[in-house]
Amino acid sequence: MSAMIRPAALVGAFVVGWFFPQGAVLRPLIPWFVGFMLFMTFLGLDVHKMAVRRSHMAIVIFNILIGVGGYQIVCFLSSEKSLALATFFAGMAPTATAAPAIARFLKRESEYIVTGLLLTTACITIALPFLIPWVLQEEYAGGKFFVGVLSVAKSVATTLVLPIVLARTHRAIFPSSKTWTERFKNVTFVVWILMVVIIACRASAFIRDPANGVSPTILFYVGASSLIVCVANFTIGYFIGEKEYRAEASQTLGQKNTAVMICFATLYTGPLASLGPTIYVLWHNLWNAAQLALVARQDRKALHAEKTAANKHAE
Repeated sequence: MSAMIRPAALVGAFVVGWFFPQGAVLRPLIPWFVGFMLFMTFLGLDVHKMAVRRSHMAIVIFNILIGVGGYQIVCFLSSEKSLALATFFAGMAPTATAAPAIARFLKRESEYIVTGLLLTTACITIALPFLIPWVLQEEYAGGKFFVGVLSVAKSVATTLVLPIVLARTHRAIFPSSKTWTERFKNVTFVVWILMVVIIACRASAFIRDPANGVSPTILFYVGASSLIVCVANFTIGYFIGEKEYRAEASQTLGQKNTAVMICFATLYTGPLASLGPTIYVLWHNLWNAAQLALVARQDRKALHAEKTAANKHAE
């Protein structure tokens, strides 16, 4: 599947979801889709190639700070809680499972990003049971906070931990299954697209319902906040990376596993909050498309230079 087909398919998923809000009834499938994608991803990861660097720890810290800080800033600037939650879920997403593959297309070191993927997924998994009840202050006020922690921890364990444990167990029993990640990558992508369609369907149904009173202004702000988070992630990642890994650090912090945050936003908040990480999907794929186009341009220039040099040498 070419690099340009993927962003186009994601845009198509949003379009289909908008025109078919009836698909919102398929919402219960989302956690299953997330679990499948994590299972397939962790089948192919080789943990022996991990080499934790100082910049990896900085990425984990900023991953959490951008989510929490974005939430606090929006709460300070606006009384719209859903907008703040959309920003939080967009910022808190760990590194995308597809990031190592994109790194290979960009001719970068994928092992660095694999390490970041494992670290951010592990740390966000630990942090979410405490952070989600914290941002949902009204729902978990008073003595209900730790009830919320246990509730979210159960969801996190089912959605994130169980697929990873199953994948590592399956690979230990059937070592050849490590090739499934690459062999069935297009199947995983199709599952991702189907999940985005369902999320878009639910968002469309929510927006179209007059009782919810969602204005175009709020939608604009959700899109703008997720774009700001996206640009901040790629930019900060570049500057906190060690000199030889700036591009890899940028990709690790910028390309997000929004499927996980969409899942939890859908479970614990309204569809408007899940729009934050949903729209982030579009932004980070447009960023990736621009990077891939730049690499292709550089390759063409290098090839042209080689041909020119060869012709001069022949003369």
